[in-house]
Amino acid sequence: MIKTNEIKIAIIGLGYVGLPLALEFSKKFETIGFDINQTRIAELKSGHDRTRESDASELGGEINLVFTSDPAEIADAN
Repeated sequence: MIKTNEIKIAIIGLGYVGLPLALEFSKKFETIGFDINQTRIAELKSGHDRTRESDASELGGEINLVFTSDPAEIADAN
């Protein structure tokens, strides 16, 4: 059984559904948001969400969320 403090969640696709889901999971668990679109990742890292599903305060707040387009970074997610 996985302990709560060992959970690492990967959310694949950071669109209208994936980004809000990643933000919610990141409130309790270490979370990796993955998208193949490198421009999208750069925007999210800079605090901009073009889908308007979140705002800069949510993206830049104290969350346990990392954005990436590198598949190697999600390899250890469980």
